[in-house]
Amino acid sequence: MLSSRTFKEIGIFGALIVAMHYAYYKIQMNESLVAKDQRQELFYMRWLKKKIPALKGIGIPEEDDH
Repeated sequence: MLSSRTFKEIGIFGALIVAMHYAYYKIQMNESLVAKDQRQELFYMRWLKKKIPALKGIGIPEEDDH
């Protein structure tokens, strides 16, 4: 059985992960910090976008090379 401390630790860990993602994408989308052609997606987000097409609108937009 999980204790209340375990639930708190999981909640804090989840909040930390969300905050790190927010900060990463906030920095990547700031043109004064990262040039538009230098933006990089997190590796697991690229993988998720390939596996789940509905996620393509999230994160850094992909440019078509056509």
